[in-house]
Amino acid sequence: MLKNTSILFAAFIFAGTISAQMKDTTHHALAGNDTVKASTLQPAQGAEINYNTGIADFGKGDFKTAITDFDNAITLKPDFEQAYLNRGNAKFKLKNYAGATSDYTKATTLNANDDKAWYGLGMAQNINGTKEQAMDAFSKAILANSKNAESYFYRGELKFQTKDYAGAMEDFSSAIAFKQDYADAYNDRGSCKVETKDYKGAIEDYTRAIAINKTANTYNNLGSAQRKLGNNDDAIASYSVALALKPDYYEALNNRGTAKFNKADYDGAIADFGKAIELNSSYSIAYNNRATAEYKLNKYQDAKNDCDKAITLNPNYGYAYLNRGIAEEMLRMAADACNDWHKAATLGVAAASQYSQDCQ
Repeated sequence: MLKNTSILFAAFIFAGTISAQMKDTTHHALAGNDTVKASTLQPAQGAEINYNTGIADFGKGDFKTAITDFDNAITLKPDFEQAYLNRGNAKFKLKNYAGATSDYTKATTLNANDDKAWYGLGMAQNINGTKEQAMDAFSKAILANSKNAESYFYRGELKFQTKDYAGAMEDFSSAIAFKQDYADAYNDRGSCKVETKDYKGAIEDYTRAIAINKTANTYNNLGSAQRKLGNNDDAIASYSVALALKPDYYEALNNRGTAKFNKADYDGAIADFGKAIELNSSYSIAYNNRATAEYKLNKYQDAKNDCDKAITLNPNYGYAYLNRGIAEEMLRMAADACNDWHKAATLGVAAASQYSQDCQ
């Protein structure tokens, strides 16, 4: 027999995520000599003029023409390191990551201490290679220039992705040391602190990031750290600012709904989860979370329906099976409830076993 007791849903909450965008590397042109006549140019001088023209075209956003200019410079001066570097930058802009990787590699062959080329190589390999290759390239950029804040930052992101939070925090701190207004580094160091449950430290870093650059993502992350400390009113305020900055930010709507749920504002939570679903109809987390609020209002069939939808969207969503089973128990669908709890257990939801202990 199933226990005749009402049990709270286990809501899966969307946590704040790392935010920084891939940055482009552009470099200043060499000083051209306008008085040099074409008929008297030496190959190196012609290469320099082609290079400067390429830099100008790059600055205009005409990356294809810039590549042709850099091609001409390299033809005249095959060991022109900066031309390879910036041709790589132009190819990166055009999403030709394999071509960019080739040019960055050539630049590092010509000058192993070119930190910008190593950095560019890391950026390209992060997209078109392996994380290990990218990590190695960023490390070599740092060896070439120990004050390269961008390389510390992106190496930190790779460490974050592999859950090396201590290493990531160290790199983000180094990035901040060399670039004190680095908002993304403060934000991402804050995300490391969330992962290590240092929520107060995370709030400090998110607040510093916001003082430099107010972004929806950082306000969302700030709200999540505040919510972790039980400061749901502050969290709701932060999520609301995030939504004012980015009205289609469905994750922030889901998170604000969760904070409202924590305050027992179940109608408000349902409204926010519903808005998140309107913005992204395939967002299974919001369906599951709306079910938790519907359950609290004794809307068991609605809760089951939302869990059905969450499972349709994500057949491996363990918490949705757990929650559907709880709704089914209240609807006196004992066999279905047991089946869902067993499924949740196989998907790694530890709490499922306590619900299914009376199942046959």
